[in-house]
Amino acid sequence: MASKMALTVGTRSIPLVAASDKIDLKAVAQFKPLQDWARNLAKEEAAVGAPAASSSSSGQNNNSPSSSAEGQPSNPSPITVHKIEVRSVDYFGPRVGFVNLSVDAQLTETGQRPPGLVFMRGGAVAVLLIVRSRQPSGVISEHVVLTKQPRLSIPSFNFPEIPAGMLDGSGDFVGKCAEELKEECGITLENDKLIDMTQLAYGSDWSGVYPSAGGCDEFLRLFVSYKDMDWTQLQELEGRLGGLRDHGESITLTLVELKNAYKAAPDAKLLSALALLQALKAEGKIA
Repeated sequence: MASKMALTVGTRSIPLVAASDKIDLKAVAQFKPLQDWARNLAKEEAAVGAPAASSSSSGQNNNSPSSSAEGQPSNPSPITVHKIEVRSVDYFGPRVGFVNLSVDAQLTETGQRPPGLVFMRGGAVAVLLIVRSRQPSGVISEHVVLTKQPRLSIPSFNFPEIPAGMLDGSGDFVGKCAEELKEECGITLENDKLIDMTQLAYGSDWSGVYPSAGGCDEFLRLFVSYKDMDWTQLQELEGRLGGLRDHGESITLTLVELKNAYKAAPDAKLLSALALLQALKAEGKIA
């Protein structure tokens, strides 16, 4: 397999190298999260009027004033990316799932190298599902549906969180969100019942909410949806088994009152969704 390729970033190319000859660089170069990363880097450089850097300048520290191809002065990028090393790749069946990268970059002002280790996995969707129900006493209650499942990275055998799932590259955020609700919770919602709070908050400025930008490219599209349900049906959700068992998922549903949700689960997706919901309601963007 090739040990070196070129990753296109705007009008220039950056060396993409493999740390091992077992890494399929062609498959990595076609990995949508990496393509999105390159496109976003090009936008960042264009926004500061950075010149098209030569890929042959890798490793050099050039602090002299720069000029564009036409000889006109231009603003140097605050960071120059010289090279990207692919250290490891994890596959989901035949397709690339996760990629570990080391980005060799340099700060223009000081010549220092910023942290460049990246765990690349792409975006995900998550939904704050609020179920409204009339109690036998006549009081209307609002509950949030949470899933509990093993998260060995913490580790926790029953970590509470809102339903979520990785994007499949189609760009269909709403459809993927509805699919995850069906798979994890057994709850079917029409697409028009799902409100994309990240779109309402950020428009096209950001892809979503970034929970760990210090070392991971993952972004979250956070949705909210309201569902009316009979009180008896609501009680039947508690303890329901969900997820794709043949894919290794072991999910149990649980319910928590909306007003207590923030302290029921230390889930960044849940807390971000609650904050967005409160802010968007205050602005009148969500009823």
